[in-house]
Amino acid sequence: MSCRAAPWSRPSAVPRGRSFPSSARLRNPFGGINVWKNPIVKNAWRIGDVPMMFGLPSGLFRCMASGSSGDGGFSRPQSTDETPMPLYSWPDKQRPRVCILGGGFGGLYTALRLESLVWPDNNKPQVLLVDQSDRFVFKPMLYELLSGEVDVWEIAPYFTELLKNTSVQFVKDSVKLLRPSDHFRREPGGSSTGGVVHLKSGTVIEYDWLVLALGAEAKIDAVPGSSEYALPFTTLEHALKVENELKMLERRRFGKSSPGIEVAIVGLGYSGVELAATISERLKNTGTVKAINFQTTICPNAPPGNRDAALKVLESQNIQLFLGYSVSSIREVYASEDSSSMVTDAKEAAGDDKKLLLELKPAQRGLQSQVMEADLVLWTVGSTSQILRLQPPDAPYVIPLNGRGQVETEETLQVKGHPRTFAIGDSAALRDPSGKFLPANAQVAFQQADFAGWNLWAAINDRPLLPFRFQNLGEMMTLGTNDAAITASFIEGLTLEGPVGHAARKLVYCLRMPTDEHRVKVGISWLAKGAVDSLASLQNAVASSFLPPTSTTNPCPPSPAAMDPDSEITFDFPPYLCQYKSGRVFRPGSNATVPAGTDPLTGVVSKDIHVGSARARVYLPPGVDADAKLPVIVYFHGGGFVVGSPARPSTHAYLNDLVARAGAIGVSAYYRLAPEHMLPAAYDDGWAAVQWAASLGDGADPWLLDHADLSRVFFGGCSAGANLAHNMAIRAGADGALPKCVTVKGLLAVHPYFTGKEAVGAEAAFAADVRGFMDRTWRFVFPGSLGLDDPLVNPFVNDEARAAVAKIPCERVLVTVAEDDVLLKERGLWYHRELKASGYAGELELFESKGVGHAFQFDNLHTPQGVELQERLVAFVNK
Repeated sequence: MSCRAAPWSRPSAVPRGRSFPSSARLRNPFGGINVWKNPIVKNAWRIGDVPMMFGLPSGLFRCMASGSSGDGGFSRPQSTDETPMPLYSWPDKQRPRVCILGGGFGGLYTALRLESLVWPDNNKPQVLLVDQSDRFVFKPMLYELLSGEVDVWEIAPYFTELLKNTSVQFVKDSVKLLRPSDHFRREPGGSSTGGVVHLKSGTVIEYDWLVLALGAEAKIDAVPGSSEYALPFTTLEHALKVENELKMLERRRFGKSSPGIEVAIVGLGYSGVELAATISERLKNTGTVKAINFQTTICPNAPPGNRDAALKVLESQNIQLFLGYSVSSIREVYASEDSSSMVTDAKEAAGDDKKLLLELKPAQRGLQSQVMEADLVLWTVGSTSQILRLQPPDAPYVIPLNGRGQVETEETLQVKGHPRTFAIGDSAALRDPSGKFLPANAQVAFQQADFAGWNLWAAINDRPLLPFRFQNLGEMMTLGTNDAAITASFIEGLTLEGPVGHAARKLVYCLRMPTDEHRVKVGISWLAKGAVDSLASLQNAVASSFLPPTSTTNPCPPSPAAMDPDSEITFDFPPYLCQYKSGRVFRPGSNATVPAGTDPLTGVVSKDIHVGSARARVYLPPGVDADAKLPVIVYFHGGGFVVGSPARPSTHAYLNDLVARAGAIGVSAYYRLAPEHMLPAAYDDGWAAVQWAASLGDGADPWLLDHADLSRVFFGGCSAGANLAHNMAIRAGADGALPKCVTVKGLLAVHPYFTGKEAVGAEAAFAADVRGFMDRTWRFVFPGSLGLDDPLVNPFVNDEARAAVAKIPCERVLVTVAEDDVLLKERGLWYHRELKASGYAGELELFESKGVGHAFQFDNLHTPQGVELQERLVAFVNK
């Protein structure tokens, strides 16, 4: 294609033979008259009841002919037969008129680029910048508003302040309608206008050249309830609203023994990850961030160095990752301060706290639907182009758009078929040499603005235009105060992390500020506020690198990049882990832990013990009399034998609540996880915890010595933990396995994990690969196993196994299932039926939670279903 454009006063004509727009023919008052050849009605037609010339209301031409004030303001057409319309009056009648719509990176930097170029005499264009806000927003640093690192004026200066030393005019208004006319064929000497823009205020702007830099809007109406209850995070107004919501939540929770703040973030691209890291760091131990992503990886398009750095930060904070899920709906409920009940009618909830419930649907096989509770929902996925709704209703396709609503452009950034219209930033659809769409980020907009400014200069001065070529210089992301990651594309394998990355990122962004004056102001401000802290953090980081490594129960793994240069996944066990070819194991969201101690909500006190091979977290309920004897619940957490621990926030909170409600001593077993420690390691560790509790802590634990009633011992667990509890009961049935003073009163099997080669019940409808998935995952955690016919996972596989189950020493067994637990509900029902048929002589109970999925209670403990399940377990213990 040619890269030469016609002079601004002589716009390029469309190819000969191009048909008159059919949309404009619909109301032609001249019937079959050829409007191109008729000298009276040439270039005139009607849209509705308004006479048009080149797509312009004829009243505008009468206004232009009558003159204007020339003050750069607005004048009104003098007409007696039509409603007057305000018309923007350009200061100069001769010089080119450039209208830029959108004051983001693309629009503002294009205006400043035009201002910086050297123009021939009398040819410097008049530039008008239109934006709906009065501030330019440096969007990559909106996150720092939430952390308090920056002030609003630093990243959102007023346009009038930025443009005060330039000739660029600014108008605060929103665009209502676009009517380009640069795609029509013109006769010599005809009008040179490029079209008009209608603003929502009613003002009409006639232009010679147009730059579309409107960006994209957050698509917040994706699912039922999202537009009502979720907040986007793309503008300054959004950021300030989120800041206010967080402040309100923090004030409401301050000094109260109430549940922590729960923030749900939908989407784990760059924006979602940066929000999660920033908010989690801000909340610290007062709240939890729950991050949901459709894919099983975060930031799928990010460089490996940035992604690995982000994963390390997310795993180190109180962030729960829900990978492979999508949100299907959001609804509002009201919970009382003690969260003992919820209602959906606000009239019934006077004085109560609002809560939001998100229904999660699995996007990957092997996952179960879940219901998540949150105080605040932030939506970071999806965007929509503004251009589609700005097209003329009588010519809805006058500006060519792709399927995503972006403007189709030439390599010169000109809109296809519109030589006087340029589109940049999120508004434009442009591909790289490989055919992929360019990312919608600030870096692309920066570079496009530079090219757009130059090509406007070239087009106005009848010079060749340059094809745009994007140069990826690298990617940056904030990961909290004094923490960031930068991967430079020109130095392969280099990623700056932590304080160094943070300092480098702020330096780059300071240099990218719009004007020299603003750069100096921001630079001085940041140096004054952050230099000492940054240097201190860097000093600490350097000093710590020379310290000898310390032994911990959960040592930090070596750098993922060093261990796994190719990132090739050899085993995927969603949603728990994936193992790479190098041997590295990634557990999304599983590293967050909370220390033992006094729980402010329940008053339960906990401690960690490590005696011999026994490791457990022990819980003591509040207000225990000195001579009181309490039942003992030996509990096993779930997680497919590959994730979890008693210190996991949701498990720890659940045990605090259970112990407080039941008035029991809790012993929550730590056990080694696969694949680092294959089964039967977990069973051996679980049995060590059982023996420790049955011996009163080897006769040395004061809580057990003073308060444990060994005639009321219970084994319990959820999912894989229920499997462990069942197998501990099998071991306890062997002669001499436990001291004679110990009586195992009951077994609590909550959503138990069992399986088998043969389908049972509704499992017959499962696809064949489901059984294969169950077999692969079981063999992954237990390579030496017999597969799905192993009695550890299929307790009724043969007569010998059935007889062992029938002899479990428990006086009663409670089996609970969840209605929406697609994968394991049938096995829970099967376990209950087979246990009854095996000859087991104890009492059997079955309970089903309605409308919820597998292990829902950990994230929805205080919902009606969560409370109902907890009360059923408590009643079973205290029966």
